[in-house]
Amino acid sequence: MLVAVGGLAEFAGLRDVVHAVEADPDVLVRWSAVGGAPAVERVLRIACVPSVPWSRADGFDLVIACHATGEVPGLVVSITDSHDIPVAVGVSTERDRPAAEASIPGAAGRTFVMGDPTWARVRDAAERRAEFRERLGIPDGVTLVALGCARPDAVSLVLSRLPFDEFRVATVVPGGTGTGGLVAVSPESEWIAVLIAADVVIGDPGPATRYARGLGRATLTPEVIDGDVFAAVRGTKSTVEPMAAPASPRLVRDKVRELVDLPAIDTTVASRPFGSLDPATVEAKAFLVSTKESNDVVTVARVPYLPNSRAGEDVLAVDAAEPDPVLRANAEIVVHPNADDPAAWVAEAIATSHCALAVAAGDRAHFAWYTGQTWTADVPGLALMAVAGAVYHHVVENDAIAEPIDVRVGGTTERVTFSAG
Repeated sequence: MLVAVGGLAEFAGLRDVVHAVEADPDVLVRWSAVGGAPAVERVLRIACVPSVPWSRADGFDLVIACHATGEVPGLVVSITDSHDIPVAVGVSTERDRPAAEASIPGAAGRTFVMGDPTWARVRDAAERRAEFRERLGIPDGVTLVALGCARPDAVSLVLSRLPFDEFRVATVVPGGTGTGGLVAVSPESEWIAVLIAADVVIGDPGPATRYARGLGRATLTPEVIDGDVFAAVRGTKSTVEPMAAPASPRLVRDKVRELVDLPAIDTTVASRPFGSLDPATVEAKAFLVSTKESNDVVTVARVPYLPNSRAGEDVLAVDAAEPDPVLRANAEIVVHPNADDPAAWVAEAIATSHCALAVAAGDRAHFAWYTGQTWTADVPGLALMAVAGAVYHHVVENDAIAEPIDVRVGGTTERVTFSAG
């Protein structure tokens, strides 16, 4: 039997579906990337599944593949024979059968309920949520928003609208790595860990959002991305959508044996073991900082910098380790989170760069303004860059720091007391 993988997003689901067939000594299983897609071929190699090139993927008795249809919310696979004629269509539940038979050519009379082996694995791993959040680097008290939608601008729009100190944004779509600040896992990794770790899921109708509701996670449709994402995420509530108990993973194996005229067997099969969780997050080093002051409290919000995203009065703040020289040259604020000699570092940064404010942390945080003013402070409980944003705001608006500054970041307010440096 050939497993035809049409895209990165299909690989994990097919592994769950085919697991019981691979364990059957009477059935030879080989994998192939449809059309020889390089990204899929790479994942097949990394996963060490037995593969054949697409150019030599002929002569198999059966071919199994994912079938994407907006009419059926659950997992759907199609099985064709060596002449590419449909011989079976697997659906997750009995209630998916009518929609599948109405929307998939050749499905009428050939549909069978295979269960949802991925949902079985999600349920088995749900108790590991705290472990997954720690592995993905999600701080305590931060809301994780997972994206499971295909629109190409989803990541940039959501990342640029959710304050980084209150939210993290992750993708459950394989291959979504490379954007600073986006929590991601490698394509061959266990993407369901992101779903389990999430608090809110924004996604297209399909298995991911269905699993999220089954876990009791709050879900939103991609339309919210075009509106006030912050308000939508803040206002959504968790609801549990009952899902059928996972069926035996042997159902697909039994159907395959039936199709190739092998006798039925009673051997039980466990779900596919949970594999590796390999974060592929690119740490954000540049941020756009916005501030507002009310009742003597400076509220600071920052979002990861994305190309062409700067607008209005946003202030560009970068970590000293930011690799882009253009961003470093144009930043109003430069921050070193752990300098050996913070006083010397801020002095050099002011002397050798175009920034207005240089900040470095050591035993205390050191601040240097481009006109020569310097201060030190303890900044417990708040991100150093957020405090730097409050200092920048205060100096621009008030010229001097003569009293403590009350700084609010998300739901936390701290009074920061400064000493002349």
